[in-house]
Amino acid sequence: MIGSAREVRGGISAMVNVYFAHGLFERWHADYVATHCDGSRARKALQAAGSWLRFAGRLLAGRVSLLHVHIASDASFWRKALFVVPARVLGVPYILHVHAGDFADFHARSGPFTRGVLRYMYGGARVVIALSEAWRRALLSVVPGMRVEVVPNPIEVPAWEASLDQGPPTAVFLGIVKEAKGSFDLLRAWPLVRRAIPGARLVLGGSGEIDRARALANALGIEDCVELPGWVSGDDKAALLRRAWTLALPSHWEALPMAVLEAMAAGIPVVATRVGAIPEAILQGRGGLLVEPRDPEGLAAALVEVLGDEALRKSLGRAARRRAAEAYSAAVVVPRIERLWSELASPAKRTSRPRTACP
Repeated sequence: MIGSAREVRGGISAMVNVYFAHGLFERWHADYVATHCDGSRARKALQAAGSWLRFAGRLLAGRVSLLHVHIASDASFWRKALFVVPARVLGVPYILHVHAGDFADFHARSGPFTRGVLRYMYGGARVVIALSEAWRRALLSVVPGMRVEVVPNPIEVPAWEASLDQGPPTAVFLGIVKEAKGSFDLLRAWPLVRRAIPGARLVLGGSGEIDRARALANALGIEDCVELPGWVSGDDKAALLRRAWTLALPSHWEALPMAVLEAMAAGIPVVATRVGAIPEAILQGRGGLLVEPRDPEGLAAALVEVLGDEALRKSLGRAARRRAAEAYSAAVVVPRIERLWSELASPAKRTSRPRTACP
């Protein structure tokens, strides 16, 4: 399996870490090869080159029976092409696990050469994994006839559940602080939220354009109720989710964000945009409220509704947690990956039987 390094700040690494925590790599003779890392361009180039050389050695030695590729758009697409194309040439089966929330846009803005490479790579995959039914349709519209299986991102459902009523009313954002994630739409919406709920607080947990976010909060006069702790993970993330009354993610485009699934698993209602697989994840509003992208006023209205209505908030939170457990828990999702591996790679490659408690 190839993808971002496990310590990279992003959704793919978070998802892969769930695979590790759930024992996938203990039950199979499988290696995880990191092709991308955080840091300078030089460091990223060295990481990709070193990983490719190790992979090429194994490929030429006939030691790769199945290649599982986590792929997105732009740089990720071309980086993974260096692995996929040789595998296809040598007849090694491969799975493309697509995380590109802007896949259709990437295809539309690409020139003939890029489109040709894309169709070659996707057309040769034994299986293409889409994160939702909506993305399955989008993939098939570009490369008809592929075998596309829907396998969502997995999450661990914690034993604890957010109370949704302790401390000040708090909306939490988790992700990269940038325009495409709706971070600045959220800040622009917050004066309206603050006017309706004076004690409300906003926490933007993530790396990215922190200085710009702080400057905008100051310009809007909301710096006293906005927290910018930087990237949070592990116990710090759990502590932040415990105090959240809602998870706000007003992205302009998405695939299936891990932040949404993690919040749902903790019983936290979601206020998010109607993009990507988010509507499917929260069942069109039963686990949270949906708004349109780039609409700070509509976003503010939804946040006020959730933060100001305890009965609604807790009802949405319960529905979100049930949905996460039934459709996105690692116990449900990881066996679906293992079934594909069993089909495409020799069963002798498995070190132990998959967990039988999973459907």
